[in-house]
Amino acid sequence: MQYVAIKEEQQNGKTVYIINALSLKNTSKAIIQKIPHPLGTDKLVYNTIDEAKDAIARAGFAYVLPDGQKGVNSKSQVISRQSAADYNEIVLSTIKSKINSQNSNVSASAILAISEFPIEETFDILFEKIGEDNDIIRKNAITGICRYGNILQGRIIEALKSSNWVVRNSALTCIQNITEYGIDDVEPFIIPLTQVCNDNNTIVQTNALTTLAKVFHEYQNQKS
Repeated sequence: MQYVAIKEEQQNGKTVYIINALSLKNTSKAIIQKIPHPLGTDKLVYNTIDEAKDAIARAGFAYVLPDGQKGVNSKSQVISRQSAADYNEIVLSTIKSKINSQNSNVSASAILAISEFPIEETFDILFEKIGEDNDIIRKNAITGICRYGNILQGRIIEALKSSNWVVRNSALTCIQNITEYGIDDVEPFIIPLTQVCNDNNTIVQTNALTTLAKVFHEYQNQKS
């Protein structure tokens, strides 16, 4: 059982009860609902402690009172289930909240987990993280990108032009991996790779030559 803490505060001379909440947003990124959640970064405010306890119970959690006492609201034995769309937002928001964790292992796990969501926001995060200095974070971002190699081919090629040599080198690794594990058409990679073979970073040059050879070999197989 997960617990949501209820905090007691004074606001404008009045006692209120505050709990952590996740904000659900629509496609325009406007908040349409807040749901009590132990990992929430937003807040819900209630005038009575019973209201806070009921809200937590409806969300499917137990509560922790301001004095540290734990419990489940007996008045709300039937817990309403969230819709599939709600769960999608809750899970995505939970994972996103850990993307930039100060603990590199937590951050790396979040990077890998968020690749379960094939949306533009996820792709933006993955391409940002292939420039990370941390090996685990960078490799997990590469793995996430490679899951969607066929639809991210253009973005991978664009990453070859990054001003960050780590990003360029990671993009080359993406190309190697998706070439090895299967992509519909490797031909668009050929000319960009020949250009990267003249990169001003010798590490990138070396990786580019290896990648070009692998891609050209696969190109010949696809055309035969």
